[in-house]
Amino acid sequence: MSTDIDHQNPSEVLHPVGLVKAEPAANTTDVSPDVMSVSESNILKLQTPAVAIAASDVSLDDTMSTRSSSSSIPTEMTGPSTTDDNMESPSENKVLETSNRILDVILEYSLNKFNSTAELHNAGRPKFLAVISRFVRARQKVAMCLPAFPFKSANKVEKVLGTLPDKAEELALGRLNSMCATIGQFYEPGAELTIISDGLVYNDLLGISDQDTWRYGSALRTMAERKAFSHLAFSRLQDLVAVKNLPDELVELTYVANATNFRRTLFNVHGRDGDIDIDHEIATNPDTLMTYKGYSRFLKSDLQYIFGSPTGGVRYRKDVKYLAKQMLVRGYAFAGAVKARFPNHLRLSIHQSTGEHKISISLLNTKSGFTTPWHCTVALMADGEWLSALMSDFKADRLLELVEEDGRPSYFREVPRQRPYLKGNTKSLIVDEEERPVGCRATTHA
Repeated sequence: MSTDIDHQNPSEVLHPVGLVKAEPAANTTDVSPDVMSVSESNILKLQTPAVAIAASDVSLDDTMSTRSSSSSIPTEMTGPSTTDDNMESPSENKVLETSNRILDVILEYSLNKFNSTAELHNAGRPKFLAVISRFVRARQKVAMCLPAFPFKSANKVEKVLGTLPDKAEELALGRLNSMCATIGQFYEPGAELTIISDGLVYNDLLGISDQDTWRYGSALRTMAERKAFSHLAFSRLQDLVAVKNLPDELVELTYVANATNFRRTLFNVHGRDGDIDIDHEIATNPDTLMTYKGYSRFLKSDLQYIFGSPTGGVRYRKDVKYLAKQMLVRGYAFAGAVKARFPNHLRLSIHQSTGEHKISISLLNTKSGFTTPWHCTVALMADGEWLSALMSDFKADRLLELVEEDGRPSYFREVPRQRPYLKGNTKSLIVDEEERPVGCRATTHA
């Protein structure tokens, strides 16, 4: 649900975020003195395999060896440099070759449901290469950030199975982790993606409680840690704003109690209510226009069973457009906070864009319109293909059955066909989920 109206600035010197697994300190002489490093106590380090999580996130479970702090000072987090002074710097040709290869991998995961995909890929390529090449030249981990994973859709009638992450989120996280892992196969420092939850920025506009927003984010982190998605990191709104007098550790109660403070601080520091004409932005900025149209579409369906009617009406559509503009205004504030907190990261987005300032990523490997897991449900076909669609569509399909995980509905699965002529064959046509990595194509039993 993130809004993406900021611009990547490739002219800044890059310093990778310090959301890393515990490891010996390395040479950091290449780090600019104007960038403050966060101490080890403010960085949550998990045992391998695990997920590195931004400071102030709640601990995932009792098996973790370290608990997080709640520092909300918006200081750039800088990790150990991978540069070895005794090693010869790579040639510019090698830097460009490696950078192009890294970008090609990222673009393989891009939003591909539009006919203009190839053209969009070329639009921002020089700018994205400039960002990536600075990491490669310094032999540092490629640091990316993605505002996403806010909360489950408010439309529980048609779209989603519940309020917590399910198989759709698992597939999305696995896909993002695989992208980073693929880069690490040929670029030794590897890559890391920081997911910045934007739930608190918008949830009050959509009838989602602060408590549900917290629980969704916490369950998402637990899922990532349990599945050993070690190339992912997480950050919440409180990591982007400085709020005083926070407790040493934010748990559900204290997070909910301070949710309004986080939002207020965001808007006070980064808000542009007084100097922005949102109608003018929509009319003149192609990226803003596409985001506005996307918001209007999903708001109409998300809120119809709460504030409107299934068929909608003139007044309801007008109110939806008003909410979409309010989300854009808030999005400008959030984009400013993200840029201030992660100024040197390669910027990814879940929204369609012109491709000039950010790379639009598809979280689910599908060419349908359902590419964000919090707006849909997934189904596993007998041939191993995953589909994404409205929950109500899958529910109405008699050839699909609902599968529960951890006592909750998680996804749909195609019912295996009965073949009585194959006597003695009792094996399932669908491989057990535990027998293959998440995000890979399922295979049938022999």
